[in-house]
Amino acid sequence: MAELPDFSKYTRIIPKEHIPALTRDLKKVPDFSWLLAEPHREIERLQGDLLKDFPTVVLDDDAKPRCQSFTVLILNNTCDLPDNRLDFVTAAPVVDFNKYVEFERSRRFKGLTAESDKNRAEDSVQELARMLRGNNKTEILFLPRFGEFEHGALVLLHLVCSVSVSVYREALRTGRRLASFTQTGFYFLLIKLTTHIARAETTQVVREAVA
Repeated sequence: MAELPDFSKYTRIIPKEHIPALTRDLKKVPDFSWLLAEPHREIERLQGDLLKDFPTVVLDDDAKPRCQSFTVLILNNTCDLPDNRLDFVTAAPVVDFNKYVEFERSRRFKGLTAESDKNRAEDSVQELARMLRGNNKTEILFLPRFGEFEHGALVLLHLVCSVSVSVYREALRTGRRLASFTQTGFYFLLIKLTTHIARAETTQVVREAVA
C-alpha cells in the first residue's frame, strides 16, 4: 500500500485525536472490516446509515421512472437529517457483492463461444472484483459484511435518488436501520464521496476562460 498522507493538515475535519485510529485502519486496506458497526445506539439519524427495504428510483432510456426497494445508504449530512430541515433525503442503492459480480460475468460472457474469449472475459471479471473489493472504483463503495450481505455489498453512488423525508422517517420508526459507519469508517466515506464527486479534472479538460 502507498504511504499514507499527513492527515494533520485536515484537523478542521479530522480531530487530531482521531488521526492515529484512521491511520491504523487505512493500513488494513483492502481489509475494510472496520468501516461499519451496529446502528448507533444514541443517535438515530446519521450520514451514511444503511436502511433496508427503502424505495429508490431511476429514469430509464425512455425517461420513465423505475422504482424498486433496496437497502440504501443515506448521503445527507447528519446536521440536515433532523425534522423540519429537509423535504427529501438522498439515497444510494446497495447491492450484494457476489450478485453484482455474477451479473457482470453474465453480461461479459454473453455471446462468447471461443474458449480464449471466455478466458479473457473471466480475467476481466476477476480484475473487476479485485478493484471493487479494494474500493478502487470511484462510483462504487465496497462495504464489508453486514445484515443479509454475507459477502459484502456495493453502494452504487452513480444511482442516487431523492426520496421524501416522510419515507425516511417511517423507515426509522419501523426499525429498518442496519448499520452505521464507525468514526474512522465515516472519514473513509468522506474520502470516497470526495473522490467520486469533487476530484480534480484531468489536464485534458480545458475550460473556457473568463472574457
